Amino acid sequence: MDLLDTQLTALHTNALFRRIASNQPVSLYEFDTVTNFLICLGIPYDISFVPGTRKEAAALQLTIHINPTRTEVIVVALEPGSTVFTPSP
Repeated sequence: MDLLDTQLTALHTNALFRRIASNQPVSLYEFDTVTNFLICLGIPYDISFVPGTRKEAAALQLTIHINPTRTEVIVVALEPGSTVFTPSP
């Protein structure tokens, strides 16, 4: 088993990553834990953020780069209220 296979196996067996991959809502703290795990494994990724509105929930798009021709794209649902910030006066 080469290093990439080992990294991907570690990623896909992580319980929190499996929750995200199955589109279960997570907190920002939990999502941060997954990105820290990706960094520790040395797996490159990109994140896109779509802010929530009164009509639609906030979401993140996590793009994991496996190799130059293969990526995994996961849309991450955030828990309700996880991106609501009170503006400064």
